[in-house]
Amino acid sequence: VLKQLPSVTTPVLLASASAMDGKVAAQQPIDKLNGAGNGRAIPDECWQRVLGNLEAIELSGCAVTCQRINRLADHPELWQTLLRTDFCASITHRAMLLAWMAMHHNFHPRQLYIFKRREHLLDLEIAREDLHQRCQQAKELERKQRCLRALNYFLVRVAHCLLCITLLATSILLWLQLKDAVEISYYVVFSPLFGFEVFFLIGSCITFTIYFQRSSAGWTFYWNRLQGTVRWLILFTSPCESFLVLCLAGSALPLLAATLEKDLQLPWPSLHFLPPFLGLWLSTLCFAFSVIRRRSCSSSCIGSCLFLWVPLALFSSLLFLRLTFWPSVSPTMMMLPLLLVTCTLILFSSFLTIASFCLGYRGSRDWMEYATTTLLAILVFLLPMLSVEIAVVSYLKGACTINWVFAPWTA
Repeated sequence: VLKQLPSVTTPVLLASASAMDGKVAAQQPIDKLNGAGNGRAIPDECWQRVLGNLEAIELSGCAVTCQRINRLADHPELWQTLLRTDFCASITHRAMLLAWMAMHHNFHPRQLYIFKRREHLLDLEIAREDLHQRCQQAKELERKQRCLRALNYFLVRVAHCLLCITLLATSILLWLQLKDAVEISYYVVFSPLFGFEVFFLIGSCITFTIYFQRSSAGWTFYWNRLQGTVRWLILFTSPCESFLVLCLAGSALPLLAATLEKDLQLPWPSLHFLPPFLGLWLSTLCFAFSVIRRRSCSSSCIGSCLFLWVPLALFSSLLFLRLTFWPSVSPTMMMLPLLLVTCTLILFSSFLTIASFCLGYRGSRDWMEYATTTLLAILVFLLPMLSVEIAVVSYLKGACTINWVFAPWTA
């Protein structure tokens, strides 16, 4: 390898020789310096000191100038010095190198230097390839994270905003229908919620696609970091049961619109409102059966059962009894499950807000942000829900008009 390196000019060598001789010019050839006609040859010790200041590539270039320099450049001490200089970054490396040189003492130090340099170049190539692969992996990870953020934003934030807009639009249309301000069908009244169901169906298809592709390369990253209601439902039930729960819960709204429009009539007049309630009850029972079967009683699962499924099932049962077999059910009793859940959530959220503000006052910024978010949830969602429930009870008792029922939603 060193013989294939190009021959280089050695101004340091020539300058040092001129300084020692004092009579020969710097541009004078080396062979002329050592010739007999010069009368004074430079000693080998001086050449050794000059050659000891050169790098390996410069020393190889000097070795091809003449036989004497070739013999002097091949001195073992020069290459041992180069070995210690170029391949010893610490005391540990120096000790390892000396031990390695002692093990291979039968080889010339120049051959050992060639071997070490090849090994060093190979390590550099491996490190360069490793760095390139890491850069590619970092770019791929950044691309996946951007896609994941966009997907979670679509499944969570956009879904929340769209749900609020559809609830507001549906409440306004229902208020106009009950006030007889416009003559529209209940299909038009519930059309914003139908649109939200279509949006939710698209998000569910995306989630199920990622779930079934999670075993392939790349999709596991998305599934492990995906957010949304459908993923939570799949984790605590199964794909088939989750699909069944979503279909049954989604069928309740179209069945309700068809029942109110009298397009869906049963042979039993007392069970006229049974289809929408049956869809809701079957979805609740399917979810409860799946949770019991899989024994996935985590904190989020228990919380959803206590604050969503059980109160919703009790309220729907009491409302069905009031509409069919037991019209004398009081409005307070009918709305009691929802009132208890809402009041409990308000008290619990208020405690969290106060505790978070106390912790954030001591210097924790994260707790201040959490307290602000919880306070906004109380003001924007829980208090209007409690106001609507109280207004519904008052309206059913004849204590207020229909305007007070929809006023908290529009506010």
